[in-house]
Amino acid sequence: MNPENWIYSKVCSENKSEEFTLDENELPIFEINSSKAKTIITTRRIIEKKNDKICFVNFEDIDDVIYGDFKKHINKPELSIFRIVDMFGEQYDFQMETGKASIGLINSINTVLQLKASR
Repeated sequence: MNPENWIYSKVCSENKSEEFTLDENELPIFEINSSKAKTIITTRRIIEKKNDKICFVNFEDIDDVIYGDFKKHINKPELSIFRIVDMFGEQYDFQMETGKASIGLINSINTVLQLKASR
């Protein structure tokens, strides 16, 4: 994993987001910033702003995460989507960068989910 080669994604080291207002003690972890949308993974939520609309899901409400199978595609796009299904059955699509950057996103989400489950 070489973050310097990622096009749209980055690991967040501090809260410099002007797009999102985070709750007290909510910290940004991972960000995907494309021309279509801006997505941020925090310690509490997944938030995306697209066309001036903000969509979010709380980690404690997540029932399933579907990343898709894009590894086998030869000419895969730089951006794809991952889907969140909450405990109420609602589905949310968020952008993700394909390739090695997706490992950072997947690890960020899985780590927060594991921490929430262990509480």
